[in-house]
Amino acid sequence: MAWHVYVARCDDGTLYTGITTDPARREAAHNAGRGASYTRSRRPVRVVHLETATGRGAALRRELEIKRLTRPAKELLVHGSKRPAGVGTTEFHGFRPAALGFLRRLKRHNKREWFERHRAEYETELRDPLRALVEEMDVRLARLAPEIVGDPRRSVFRIHRDVRFSADKSPYKTQAACRFYHHDAGRGAGRDAAGGGAGLYVQLADGESLVAGGLWMPARPALDRIRDALVEDPLAFDRIVRAAAFRRRFGALDREAMLTRLPRGFTPGTRPDHARAERWLRYRSFTATRTLSAREVTSPRLPAALERDFAALVPLVRWLNGAIGYRASERRSHLG
Repeated sequence: MAWHVYVARCDDGTLYTGITTDPARREAAHNAGRGASYTRSRRPVRVVHLETATGRGAALRRELEIKRLTRPAKELLVHGSKRPAGVGTTEFHGFRPAALGFLRRLKRHNKREWFERHRAEYETELRDPLRALVEEMDVRLARLAPEIVGDPRRSVFRIHRDVRFSADKSPYKTQAACRFYHHDAGRGAGRDAAGGGAGLYVQLADGESLVAGGLWMPARPALDRIRDALVEDPLAFDRIVRAAAFRRRFGALDREAMLTRLPRGFTPGTRPDHARAERWLRYRSFTATRTLSAREVTSPRLPAALERDFAALVPLVRWLNGAIGYRASERRSHLG
């Protein structure tokens, strides 16, 4: 039985890479909505590149290699061209100091005319490396928490601000950020979606770079489910936020917007574990944050540091998603 690695072009122009033993049947499965979750909303799908592998292991390794290619390199592969000088893979080499320098100058010159003159710098120093970082961390999350995904098109937040209801009419954000989300909950993350489940977040800014995880200011239905789960089993949540790895990297939950008393409808209990529940019930936001130094941001080892951060945050993210109703996964399915 021969294994194949394929690249498929989706209806929105993006490229999806996978493995299969029957390319024709796999293409049909994608177009019938029985393929990968990524392709279900991007039909029709057409296989545009196919390679034969010596076995399943070799196919998986080649799939990972293709996924790490930049978009231009994938297009060259699809069109059968040789890779020119300067076109490499998405192996992450860190942001250059110029990335933070651009954001620092954007604070002083937050005007459309200035940004358009420096758009190429933004794309080279920030947007493209951030997309590469998303791809790198998505590969690592496939091992840590397969249900949490990153997509360069959806995960990277836009640089433009929504100024419709703001007194501040500055057109651009002075930070660059990306979000990793539950594959069933995070549709539209890159378009500043406020809904969805718990996830992971990375922000780059002059003096304000950080990594975070959890769920910020959930809507009332999600908050009610979280509070019910806290009342039912406060010890499980308590163990997560008191775990050594979590406290070593993040200290404690962020105390933003905490209530001074129990929310309406909850009364003090008499059991010993009620005190734990009552403490967490006063939270309206469930996030943990660690500051990133400029040295970390500009290091080629940034993905390794983020992987350790994500590993410490995954139990919190999974608990919150479980309370809301999103399941954890053991692996990402390559075959439908």
